[in-house]
Order: sequence, then structure tokens, then C-alpha cells
Amino acid sequence: MNLLRRIFFFLLFPLVLVPATAQSTGERMTGAVSIDLPHRLTLKVTGGARFLNTGIGLYKYLIEVEGGYKINKYLDVALIYRTAWRLEENGGYYFRNKLMADLSADKSFDRFRLANRLRYQRRTKSYRNDAWDVVTLQHLRDKVSLSYNIPKCRITPVLFGEMFFPLYPFRTRTVDEVRLGLDLKYKINKQHAVKGGVMVQNGIVGLPLTATWFRMGYVYKWKW
Repeated sequence: MNLLRRIFFFLLFPLVLVPATAQSTGERMTGAVSIDLPHRLTLKVTGGARFLNTGIGLYKYLIEVEGGYKINKYLDVALIYRTAWRLEENGGYYFRNKLMADLSADKSFDRFRLANRLRYQRRTKSYRNDAWDVVTLQHLRDKVSLSYNIPKCRITPVLFGEMFFPLYPFRTRTVDEVRLGLDLKYKINKQHAVKGGVMVQNGIVGLPLTATWFRMGYVYKWKW
């Protein structure tokens, strides 16, 4: 565990230094209500807004509904629907719809928790500017995260990485997007929690870093 602990904290430093090299920066803000239902079911409703620090300001806002089921101690499944209004090239906000299905697994090792989420997503757009806008984009996303439970502390650091594998026709590369990030979660009490962090994003593998996102979120948990 000492080796794992050293690796964990060693990986924190690049995420502190790398945002200065990004071509653009922005903020992602979310608020969510998570409800624990009987029979291992969960319901989560999220609202969010995203801002770009390029003079654009608000460029996307969204509503997301998620239904989940806990198979056992280690496995969860979920079905998610998201509707987003995104600022497009003509200056208007247009619908983008996503349907997602998740299979998540996690396991604890001493104070560490390792988690993996496989997500299938299907996205459609209402804005039409070129032939690619008509294509229904489908991806398989794989997200791996490692968190550390600090003794006698309500703050939990979480490192994560995610890759987007294209499933749509006419794909020209194996990976469409790579994300790396660090979140700090703070549990206020049993019902309220907040988190903040940074995520770096590369839209095309092999090219320089394209964006850095600063993330802020709040979750209210309620048991039915």
C-alpha cells in the first residue's frame, strides 16, 4: 500500500501544472439530487451549466436523469438520458440528446478505492451545419478512477482517466478523446456533499492539450 500511496500522490503534480498549457479553459458547474429507492434502485436528477473563458461565456446547459440498480456490493448498472442546449456556430442554442448505459465496478484496498465505469453513449444533434452533424455519434467510454480515504478527514481526493472509443461509421482513429482529472470531494454530512476539481482534455490523440475544465458540483442525497 505504501507504493500505491506514493504513485497516487506523484500523479497529482502534472494535473496542477498542466492547465497553463491548454488552448482554452472553462468551468463546469452541476447540481444534483440523488434518491435511494427500495429494492437497490436509485434515481438521480442533475442540472448543469458550462462556461468558456474565451469571451463566449455560457455555451451549454443541460438536464440529466439517471436510473440505477445495484447488482451487488461491487457492481452497478445505470441508464441515463441527457438533454443539452449548446451554443452553435450561428449563435443559437440547439438541442443535443444523449442516451447512455453504464456498467460500473469498484473495490477497496485498504484506504484506496479503485473503480471502473464502462459507458455506451449515443448522441444526436438538432443543429445541421455539415454532413457530420447528421451522423449519430456512438462511443464506448472507459473511465478508471482511484480515490484515497485520508484518515480523520472529510476530503477525498480522486484521480481519474477516461478514453472515448468511436463506434460510428467512417471513423478515422481508434480513440476520439482522452480525459485526465483530479477531484476533491467533501462530505458535509450524510445528505450534502460538494466537489471541485480540474480536468484536462485532448480531443484528438497525438495533438497538444486542447482544453482545461475547472469543475464544481453539489449533491443532495435523500433516502426514500
